[in-house]
Amino acid sequence: LLQMSAPLLYLITTSSVAFRASAPRCSRPRVARPPACFEAIAKTSQPHGPPSETDSAALATASPAPALQPREVVATMLHALHRSNRGTGGYEAALRFISPTHQYRADFERSEKYSAASFARYLRQPHKASLLGWDEYRWDGDTTLIQGEAYQQTSVRASADATWTSVRWLLTSKEVEGSGASQWMVEAVFVDEPDDAELAAVEPLAPLEEPERRQIFAQLDTDESGAISPESFVGVVASLGFPREQAEALAAATDTDGDGAITFGEFSALLSKVNQQASAAGSFARLVTDGVRATADAAQSPQDVVTKVLRALRDEPPYPLYGAEVAIRYCSPTNPAAQLTPATFATYLDEPHYAILTQWDEVEEE
Repeated sequence: LLQMSAPLLYLITTSSVAFRASAPRCSRPRVARPPACFEAIAKTSQPHGPPSETDSAALATASPAPALQPREVVATMLHALHRSNRGTGGYEAALRFISPTHQYRADFERSEKYSAASFARYLRQPHKASLLGWDEYRWDGDTTLIQGEAYQQTSVRASADATWTSVRWLLTSKEVEGSGASQWMVEAVFVDEPDDAELAAVEPLAPLEEPERRQIFAQLDTDESGAISPESFVGVVASLGFPREQAEALAAATDTDGDGAITFGEFSALLSKVNQQASAAGSFARLVTDGVRATADAAQSPQDVVTKVLRALRDEPPYPLYGAEVAIRYCSPTNPAAQLTPATFATYLDEPHYAILTQWDEVEEE
């Protein structure tokens, strides 16, 4: 199946690095369990208050481990960042969960200033104030797992009558040296991004045109029967990093008439869900869509790319945030901006020193 589907897999996997650096897929054998307090917190959906004495004491020995699930890591980080644990080992605990490729760690290790003190200075950025001043937090939705990455949405607030602020966590699976196992670590934290209602009001990524959909369908219809078997579809979806059970559920949902075969109409309907938030169907459709477009983009020269991004940022957009969407598509995977949503990226363009990117009248190549 993998050999027969190679064009599609190449299309999608090569394009995914245009958005983020893929983390290795992982296996997480059950080893030492995390502190019971964090495990219990991760399983409940009610708002949580400040860390208790037991929670704070657990930070002294809290470290990444293959047994820790993404929510347990996030709960540990929130306790470590709470003001009650500043100066008592909270930041030191948080640093143990920071991924080696996190923006802070990469920058400060190069300058040999990687420490709790420098981490505290890093956290003084104004947009992180709500993350440091929380007294209640809650889980907003389930954890989403895609290709060795975990996304968890939370909300925090300073008091019971304060407004909630959204905090999105991106975790990546990192291999434990010499063990063959992997553990979750924090790759990035995004504070106060637009909520789902705001995102729904924004014109989304345009779905693929029918000829492009038919080309992808033909690559999966390996026996030219005019349909894709659920088994073949599950194999392709699972090979892209989706859990097997999630791939099987997606195949069953895509086969809407339940006849045991996925027709072009059913496959096309799946790809039209490219803008569904936090769903397996939306994630798969976005991977395929991004893959097709990034493969086409790869044939462009550096000058073409620069011109396309500048014009997208400057010209009258066909829909809101179009320029930010195009710019993110062409970001290097090592550029932190590649991990932002178009709405968040657009806020950076409001900074005075970026004004020239959206207000230029002439461009001269040198």
